Amino acid sequence: MSLRRIFLLISVGMAVSVVGGTGWTVAAEKEKNSFRQPAYISNAYFSDKMVEQGNAVQPTSIVKALKSRVRGVSGYFILDLVLTSSGSHHFKVNIMDRKGEKVTDLDFPPVQARQDDTLPLYTAAGGLSGTFYPGLWFFKVNDQLNGGVWDHLGTFSIMIIGADAEKSGNGAGENEGKTMQNEKDKPL
Repeated sequence: MSLRRIFLLISVGMAVSVVGGTGWTVAAEKEKNSFRQPAYISNAYFSDKMVEQGNAVQPTSIVKALKSRVRGVSGYFILDLVLTSSGSHHFKVNIMDRKGEKVTDLDFPPVQARQDDTLPLYTAAGGLSGTFYPGLWFFKVNDQLNGGVWDHLGTFSIMIIGADAEKSGNGAGENEGKTMQNEKDKPL
């Protein structure tokens, strides 16, 4: 094998490794950036009551289930968000039934984040009223930065319990306790 041929093979091998390495670096950087969202949910929860304290509205309790009500507000969906990208953020929550069909939206007015990677914290709270039949309901949180594409930030759920559960106390678990008590008394 000639010296020229060896040099050519080494040059081609180096070029392929540089191009391949660069392609891998670009792909890794693209994958890294694809996980970047304009906002992140730091906390999401449901409350059955809100009270006004000074200039702010605060939840009085955090609940695992909400009671279905014919009139008025059944409860509130509260989101604590960290805005990681500057610009105008428009948050919308799609409310979906147990079949995954969209029933309505909680649409929040746009909020402005001033600088990237600072700590602009934002809390959004939406009242839930209307007809919610008993069962599991889903809340899909989306953010639109500067009128661009909608980014899905997360999906949460809450159990809606019927009006009959309201009459009998907390509903879930009340009868289970009696059943468990009866089985405890039985000999093994």
